[in-house]
Amino acid sequence: MKSYLSKSSVFVKIATSSSLLIMVMILFSLITIGRKFSLIGAIILIALILGTLIYFYSNSLNKILLEKDAIILKKNIGQIHIPKSSILEVSRLCFSNLTMTYGSKGFFGFIGKTMDGSSSFVKDRKKMIRITTTNKKYIVSSENADELIREIKSSMQTRQLNY
Repeated sequence: MKSYLSKSSVFVKIATSSSLLIMVMILFSLITIGRKFSLIGAIILIALILGTLIYFYSNSLNKILLEKDAIILKKNIGQIHIPKSSILEVSRLCFSNLTMTYGSKGFFGFIGKTMDGSSSFVKDRKKMIRITTTNKKYIVSSENADELIREIKSSMQTRQLNY
């Protein structure tokens, strides 16, 4: 099993830090001002902020594991198992702004759905890879994107030769 780390770019680090700072300030304000306004409204807003924080943190890609028969996208909490037999294409993507239909645009990465229907788990837009399977498309980023692509393609060719 080979492991490829997914590290955050400077933009993602700044966006995440800034967002966390703003959320802490909002939470602090709600706690101190909450006595004057509706306590229930403050609790609901705090729950929404914390839920958003937990959701995007848990879906942030940690590393990509290459196993004999599968690729595993290891998130901070949970994982996605992609059988190599279902992979149709693996390609390198150039730097892009990643137009999202929903998701985060820098908060713990670019996590969500893109306009073309891909599931995005990108932490560095300069090192993106698209994995197209029979059912879904994934966009991920890896510290060693070119090496990862070579490994996947070579294992796909080896698998085809064995059949």
